[in-house]
Amino acid sequence: MTDFSLSKCPKSEGKKFYLVTGKGGSSGRGVEGTDQKVNTNSTKLRRMVRSMVLGEMGEVGSQDKVNDCMAAVFHPGVKNQVVLAYSKEVLIVDTELGQTVGQINVDRSNSPLVGMEVARQKPMIFLLHESGSVSVWSLRAGLTVASTPIMMSKSQSFLSFPSTPATSVSPMDGLLEVSYESVSVSEHVRLGKNCRVLGLALRPSTQAEVAFLATDGRIFLFNLRSTDSSTPPPVIVTLSSLSTTSMRLTMSAILSSMSPSKAVRMCPPLTTKNWAAYRPLLAVGTVTGHLQVVNVSTGLVEREVAVHSAPVLGLEWTSTHPAASLLSFAHCNVTGSTSGLVRNELVHTDIITGKVRHLRTEQVREVGEPKITMIRVSHLKKYFVVAFAAGPFELWDLAKLCILRTMPKKFPHITALEWSPLHTARGKKSDSISPSEKEVCREQNMKEVTKEHIVLTDHDGQLYHFTVEGHTIKDGTKIPAETGLGTITCICWKSDMIVRGDTEGNVNIWNMKTRQSKNIHTGRGKVKRICFSPGKNNMKILVLYEDGVQIWDVKELEMINELRCPGDLLSVEDVDWAGSDRVVLAGQDGAVRLAGLALAGTSSHTLAYGREQQVVCMGLLPRDTFRGIACMLGYRPWAEEGDIRKMVTTGLTEEQVGLVEAVLDYLGEQFITSISDGGVSLAERYLLVSLALGLMFEMELWMVVVEQRAGRPLGRQFHVLADRDTFMSRQEELSRLHMARAVERVSTGQGEADSPADLPGAGGGCRVHAAGHRHGGQQQHGGPAARLPDPGHGQQGLHRVPTVPRVHHEDGGHQPPVRGQAVGGRAAAGPDGEGGGRLLLPAVSWALGPGPVAGQVQDGGAGGGAGGGVGWAGQQVGRLSGAGRAG
Repeated sequence: MTDFSLSKCPKSEGKKFYLVTGKGGSSGRGVEGTDQKVNTNSTKLRRMVRSMVLGEMGEVGSQDKVNDCMAAVFHPGVKNQVVLAYSKEVLIVDTELGQTVGQINVDRSNSPLVGMEVARQKPMIFLLHESGSVSVWSLRAGLTVASTPIMMSKSQSFLSFPSTPATSVSPMDGLLEVSYESVSVSEHVRLGKNCRVLGLALRPSTQAEVAFLATDGRIFLFNLRSTDSSTPPPVIVTLSSLSTTSMRLTMSAILSSMSPSKAVRMCPPLTTKNWAAYRPLLAVGTVTGHLQVVNVSTGLVEREVAVHSAPVLGLEWTSTHPAASLLSFAHCNVTGSTSGLVRNELVHTDIITGKVRHLRTEQVREVGEPKITMIRVSHLKKYFVVAFAAGPFELWDLAKLCILRTMPKKFPHITALEWSPLHTARGKKSDSISPSEKEVCREQNMKEVTKEHIVLTDHDGQLYHFTVEGHTIKDGTKIPAETGLGTITCICWKSDMIVRGDTEGNVNIWNMKTRQSKNIHTGRGKVKRICFSPGKNNMKILVLYEDGVQIWDVKELEMINELRCPGDLLSVEDVDWAGSDRVVLAGQDGAVRLAGLALAGTSSHTLAYGREQQVVCMGLLPRDTFRGIACMLGYRPWAEEGDIRKMVTTGLTEEQVGLVEAVLDYLGEQFITSISDGGVSLAERYLLVSLALGLMFEMELWMVVVEQRAGRPLGRQFHVLADRDTFMSRQEELSRLHMARAVERVSTGQGEADSPADLPGAGGGCRVHAAGHRHGGQQQHGGPAARLPDPGHGQQGLHRVPTVPRVHHEDGGHQPPVRGQAVGGRAAAGPDGEGGGRLLLPAVSWALGPGPVAGQVQDGGAGGGAGGGVGWAGQQVGRLSGAGRAG
């Protein structure tokens, strides 16, 4: 689409390209796509019949996924080229020619592609594979002959003429194409069982560093560096400064980050007892089976342990002073099980030492068991309960990590469970201690026995109360189900308040002291979790639904705020309190958000975190300050004083001074020495500063100046700014590529057929032979422009116009006549050589050599004409353009 605009609809429908589906599975070069399409459909049918008859659950449509184009970008370094990436190959399409002019085939032994980045400083392509490796491909010098001749059809060439029959094209041997060669491949990255790579990114300024993201949140950084140790590396390595014959891509760092999570738990709250050792740690259970410990105050992942082979579904802290251990569970499906049996994983993890201990190893040896639905640790961290979906719950000793009791099978299956925050403790003297030891070990003589309480509910909504003392569990009271409540899904207990939530969106508040019960019908659907906020007399509750979150005040029975999904957030998987007035929201997008009671403003600027390491990013400064420092670094106003740090930090705040000094320390003394050296030119200094600070426009501007002064040829991305010899050689190569792929076309109107274009030697120039006549009118020419009278016929079809204008040179001489042909539409010439059509070269964009300049006149639509003349011509190069527009 050439007339695309954000403000209005394009007038034209654009040019449509059809790529023939190759046998290798992705779109590419082939003879015809009809037979292969039939084969694909028959393969689909056979696969569907096989799945119905034999029961093989093969994925229908997997072949279509292979054929999907995963990336399509304009080549930033080569004009009029589009790069298409498929799973097993990369195609280079010329938009002017309408053909695939090159391809990169991925070997069958290599993993498929999942991402692609195209460089601008050099014609290079970075490809990301499923295995986590990155391959670098560079454009070969010159053109190569295609290994297999192709049959060019209507869908592959001259797509602006949809009425041209495909049968008029004959096969051609010796097709030229552009080719890429592999210059470096990184090593494979070790990924987890449920981890895969997502996307690739290229550093915009230097383009010598790449990074890709994995589903577990890790970012892998790679550097492209020279392997030639004989020459010293530049101050800042760029892609244009590297040689394609000696470069290597190596991993430089791995940045850990948050992974998509299913469960989060905040560590026990701050109290007067743990004031000295308290750290705001958040435990996150990821979908990859890892446990991450995040410091909420700094936003950094401090610990990450690979624990489970399946997504973590629940976790609890098992220590308080300090918070150092976790209990988590997950489950894997059992192959062939149709009754919902799974293989459970219950693991105790020490986050300080990294020690992992698997529990219930004897029970999981069976074929399968009901899945674990919840684990609950007592407030004193002495016991914990493991509940199952279709089985009795288990009581465990947390200190010894051994099972105390399994409830009988006839016990009702529980749906919600909570430990009481109220407990009683009494001491009794041990009879085994002698009287002589009582004075020495008085504190050890008393054996504390703690009594804790559990409340739980069954599917009928009945509430059970149990007492746990020592190694025994005693039955307590049984409270009948509340009227108007559905199946209880969650329960929480604080002080004298017990709050329950059910599957119908009801929140029940029961005051044990007054024995009064109140119901709140929210109408939000199933309640997934309810938790009280920490702090004495703080009776706020956080309620998680399927479609959002609410905060309620239990005392006042009023809602403080709410958040809806997917309106406010995509989805919330789990919630918890980070403090008395802060909540933690774990989203499905992999982000963990910290919000206030307003449930808004979940982002903070980088400088607000209390991190030990300063963020190295000059862009965090105000715009004027940033621009002023950039100018000072290049202009060197400190040359007389000699103190660069003092000069660039004058007038800044203490926070900004720390940021600037961190950036200078990161850039290193070699950078400071280079910009302080009086022998370095102004352009070279500003180029270094632009590269260091990421100023893209300034970087390209000073790169042109530096390269031209040094006498080095500019890259392909600068196009016409290159020197004459370099520009002419590239255009000659492009002309050879286009002329080698030009094909014969047959008119659909009253015109006659054109003969194929031939390309003589370099000295003979380019010539397009045109035989036949044109309908009506007479060519008039005088000087550099020509115009056509209106023939008055308006026939559709193919018209040949033997244009013979003269091209004037700068030295006053004349070039041999320019010959061309007009194609399609009615000729409607305008004044001063401006006709109703456009004069251009769809096959040859630039004509070279001392010989005649050959081209074609093509209209812009059915109502256009062939009235354009020679718009511009220079010495030994002529570009044909016209002023006509589509009718």
